[in-house]
Amino acid sequence: MKTLLLSILILYSSMLYSQTWTSIGPNGGYFKDFAIHPTNSQIIIAGSDDSGGLWKSIDGGQTWNLITGMFPNFTGWKVVFNKLNPNIIYACDLYSRYGLIKSSDGGSTWQIINSGLTTQYDKMVTGLVVANGTNDTLLISTGYEQTGTPPRPGNGVFKSINGGLTWAPSGLQGISTPCIASNGAGGAIFVGTRGAGLKITTNLGATWSNHPQIPLTADIKEIETDSNIVMVSAGSLGIYLSTDYGNNFTGIGMTSEFNFDINIFRKNPNIELFSSTLSGLKKYSSQTGLWSAVNHIELNNHLAMGIASRGNDIYLSNFTNGLILKSTDSGINWNPIIQSPKATEIGGLYINVNNPNHILASLLGTYNIGGLSGKESISETTNGGATWTRKGPVGHGGVLTKDLNSTNTFYLGIFGQGLFKTTDGFSTYSNIRIGNKVILDVIVNPTNSLEVLISELDISTSTYAILKSTNGGISFINTLSMITTKLEYDSNNPSIVYAATWAGLYRSTNGGNTWNIYLFSGLPISTVKSYTNHIYAPLYNGVLYRIVGTSFTNITGTWPNNSQITNIIEHNGKLVIGINGAEKDTTLNLIGSVFMSADSGTTWTDISGNMPCTQVYGVKTLQAINNDLYVGTYGGGVSKSSGTLGSVVELNFDDENILVFPNPAQNILTFELKLEMRNSNLTIFNKTGQIVKKYSNINNRQISIDITDLPNGVYIFTLQNEYRNVRGKFIIIK
Repeated sequence: MKTLLLSILILYSSMLYSQTWTSIGPNGGYFKDFAIHPTNSQIIIAGSDDSGGLWKSIDGGQTWNLITGMFPNFTGWKVVFNKLNPNIIYACDLYSRYGLIKSSDGGSTWQIINSGLTTQYDKMVTGLVVANGTNDTLLISTGYEQTGTPPRPGNGVFKSINGGLTWAPSGLQGISTPCIASNGAGGAIFVGTRGAGLKITTNLGATWSNHPQIPLTADIKEIETDSNIVMVSAGSLGIYLSTDYGNNFTGIGMTSEFNFDINIFRKNPNIELFSSTLSGLKKYSSQTGLWSAVNHIELNNHLAMGIASRGNDIYLSNFTNGLILKSTDSGINWNPIIQSPKATEIGGLYINVNNPNHILASLLGTYNIGGLSGKESISETTNGGATWTRKGPVGHGGVLTKDLNSTNTFYLGIFGQGLFKTTDGFSTYSNIRIGNKVILDVIVNPTNSLEVLISELDISTSTYAILKSTNGGISFINTLSMITTKLEYDSNNPSIVYAATWAGLYRSTNGGNTWNIYLFSGLPISTVKSYTNHIYAPLYNGVLYRIVGTSFTNITGTWPNNSQITNIIEHNGKLVIGINGAEKDTTLNLIGSVFMSADSGTTWTDISGNMPCTQVYGVKTLQAINNDLYVGTYGGGVSKSSGTLGSVVELNFDDENILVFPNPAQNILTFELKLEMRNSNLTIFNKTGQIVKKYSNINNRQISIDITDLPNGVYIFTLQNEYRNVRGKFIIIK
């Protein structure tokens, strides 16, 4: 066999792409449920809303650890301890990615238990009960509502008689059932419906009937039970209470309230209850028969969720993407838990290129509904994520854009409140586009701060438009009435602007004053990104194009069909895309991801790695600083991967200590070592840094390895012993 002398490429170690991600905050998030261990109140499991996973505390909520990292984007809508064996825990996933998971060791390991839940609707699990006196008979409710964006209708009730290994329909199929509960010794099981009242069964789902004392058209949002006490939220129809296991109910007020979440706090000497409303947390006492507001700055005009209690301790989350709140004195005083889980939902991201420790993230805090005041929409860190501070306007933060011509000027879109501008980094700010509006994107001319383009939805009139300002946002004019998801200045000429619309890729050659179709007429475009000699544009079905002039090349990778590509960056010769699956559980693929290509899109690798949340949801939430990659996620805060975008420095020279042949190779690759390279370790990496083969303590001068299992491509190898460390590459062509 003819041997070929390989010109060794000495590569910096940064060539080996990192796929280890670290969540750097901000702490907090939306937590739909808190489950407290039946016999040890120091153990709590927090179930986060969309994509944030399950988090466990063993110190009364002071610190938390993610326990579902093996299931990215898990939604913990409901968490249930088996009271007969608290090591058995169930968690329900309304968003249908997994359906239902179970742990038999207190949350250390988990398994998916959705056999028999055959459709996506079946897997929209909202609650679970363990039938009284059993370990293995379970019933689950599914679905939240028939409409919505996206709809989550569910498919009634399912039952398992083997601890969740298999499931079968158990009534109310075709009905949305947002909640389920058991009344303990009474033996009955209650299920709440959307618009069809409270259902009850006394034979484990064989038959169902409406409870006659609950309105037959009620939307049942939540059911709580504690032995003989049964509490039902009928939404705007009020709260209903039973003290005889649910045989009889009495309305106890709270009509015309939202009553999103409820809690049975105390049974003796008086019954005390909590309900969350749009005006704040309310508390009921049977001693007076009245509801009173829990007056606290963290609760007034905030919508609480996930309320849970044990003794005098109460835990809850707020619909503000903030920290968990805890009271240790029956709800009189509340303190935020600083080390709350890192499960925040990010709408926009800015990282200071000159000081990467300075990061601004816009938080998806509070929608403009029901008069909720919410919390500040910006979270800022100046120490790389060690600590974060909330600031800026109150609301539901979306796109965050830096004016590159100014040190501290930013634009921020707020859901339902329009556009805000700051010139001092959000110490002060003003609303420059007032109204019930959603700002989908903002761009500022990189050479002229006075020129600002925005993409807007006016909710009040259901109209979309691109608008332009020539005075720094003081006034705007409509230049195109079209649904536009992303705006982008040409990287060479700011007079040229691209618009990703639902009817194709549009272009303006006069700074956004007028527009014409450029490419893909009639096709929905999800985003657009411009670089020196080319631009990138993906369709909403996940097909990605690289465009040069008016010619385009399909560079779609191996991601699922209908992936929504939201973010694209190119840095140090690497092309990276972010995919979103959040809020897409009944329409598109469920799992987001981050993909990277080192050859302009010819080949792709999923580099999501150990990210617990991979939903790249927001605008400009994929950022590259030096060799590091940052991602703002929908449910996992900001994640950072160090060294992923490292550049490559090549020095070609002949190394007489090693021969590699044939190169290119097909099936067998041989390494021939000289004396000083014996007793070596050989490691082979693919171009994204994954180890694909490893051989230790090589004492022969020659080693041949089978490479038939490796696909075509360029591979990196390292040879190490106590004297030398050589790096090189070879090519496989089959």
